[in-house]
Amino acid sequence: MTTTTPTPPAGQVPAAHLAEARRLVDPVLRRTVDGLPPGAVRDAGRYYFGWTDADGTPARAATGKAIRAALVLATAEALGADTDAALPAAAAVELVHGFTLVVDDVLDRDAVRHGRPAVWSVFGTPTALLTGNALLALGTSVLGTDPELPAAAVTLLGTTVAAMCQGADADTAFETRDDVTMAECLTMSRQKSGIFLGACAGLGAHAAHAAPAVVEQLTEAFTTAGVAFQYVNDLLGVWGDEARTGKRTGSDLASLKRTLVTVDALADPGPAGRELAALYSSAPPLSQERTARATELAAATGAGQRALDAVELHTRRALELIAQAVPDPDRRTGLEALATMPVGYYRACAAANGPGR
Repeated sequence: MTTTTPTPPAGQVPAAHLAEARRLVDPVLRRTVDGLPPGAVRDAGRYYFGWTDADGTPARAATGKAIRAALVLATAEALGADTDAALPAAAAVELVHGFTLVVDDVLDRDAVRHGRPAVWSVFGTPTALLTGNALLALGTSVLGTDPELPAAAVTLLGTTVAAMCQGADADTAFETRDDVTMAECLTMSRQKSGIFLGACAGLGAHAAHAAPAVVEQLTEAFTTAGVAFQYVNDLLGVWGDEARTGKRTGSDLASLKRTLVTVDALADPGPAGRELAALYSSAPPLSQERTARATELAAATGAGQRALDAVELHTRRALELIAQAVPDPDRRTGLEALATMPVGYYRACAAANGPGR
């Protein structure tokens, strides 16, 4: 099966949505984080968002792409709401996203985030965990104090965070298991990654006071797109161009990580799958030579192409749900552009020897 997922509609450049979202949401984020009491947690929050260096010196460091904020704003706009009405929700999801990343770096002991030392490696683990908790609390507060948002929006964010924590716990548990199934991996990916993207669309729909059925359709559309993003992330963990991803090529295999791609490859009953399973019985990390061999074996099982096919399937389903929720094709172009971003991201960041290249 050949991957033929549509590219974003003509004239719709996701980068434009992201830049505008960043411009609009940053002042709200600054006011919110600066409202914390003086101390290490506030300093770490400012550092995480790239506003200061480790010593507190003002900076303009690279931060995230603001995909989630852009999705909140684009959803509200597609449903006829003014952008200002969705700004609190857009800021809330960026704060909650900060919570997930700061804590994930602690759990995974990832020492680098956005090209510079992670919060925990600068301020220490206790301060990093407290900073993550503070960002979560601030996100909930920003959302809960917006009188125009229905109560269902706060409930959506709360249940989403609970599911994300469950997904992160499952992801951690997979590290010590050799019997992880694709069904479990898909559930974990939906909880850890997909459901938050879906909530962003749902919050944008709530900001526009959309009907419950529309909220549900757009939430599911971008939960599905979020799983496509996770497939792409896992593909790039094996076949990414590290100059573009900032992540060492083959790093997931080297660390024996169980992802949507590697779990599929390990389930292959043929010689390649069996040899890969034997490598996975080793203690991590794999040597460079063994990582290269594991990459060859993963490719031989066809797991990479199946993952690309899954990206196509999930993206098409997301686009179908968006069309149902927003019948006017002119209004939904921004949402379609965001939903097809996983495809473009893979094409931009995959190594020359990756599947589909």
